[in-house]
Amino acid sequence: MITAPAFTAAVRRFIGKRKASYLYANGDVADQQIEVLHGPPDEPTRIGALYRFTACRAHSCPEKGAAVLDPAGKIVALAILYSPCATADTRDCNRREDLVVFMGERDRLQRVEVVANLRAWAVEQVAGSYTLPGQPKMRFGGMQVIDPAAVR
Repeated sequence: MITAPAFTAAVRRFIGKRKASYLYANGDVADQQIEVLHGPPDEPTRIGALYRFTACRAHSCPEKGAAVLDPAGKIVALAILYSPCATADTRDCNRREDLVVFMGERDRLQRVEVVANLRAWAVEQVAGSYTLPGQPKMRFGGMQVIDPAAVR
């Protein structure tokens, strides 16, 4: 599904041409989103009538992605779970993981449900993160929700 040209085009339309430093400095966000969904997938889960698809970045499984689709296959939300290693301040690199969610404002009730579900998923993923012996356990740093239609 992720490598299907129609899906990657839909991700690009949904996110637009924004740049950010999630996986790498000042990168195309759509490319970063596709990258975290490109590795080993998890079983899809339901959020009410919606479907949540998750996967981890190939060869870097602590970085994960989520796509929430409606029954017709239209993107409702996208998310990236990442450690802030690509930012200028790398003190928290590999010590915490942050979540960024891209979701529009249309349906307030649906937005609350989806964002809560994605946050719970992220917290669960971070809690289960593997760390080397002697290294501090990963912690969930926080979450940012961005309306993809907002000014970029």
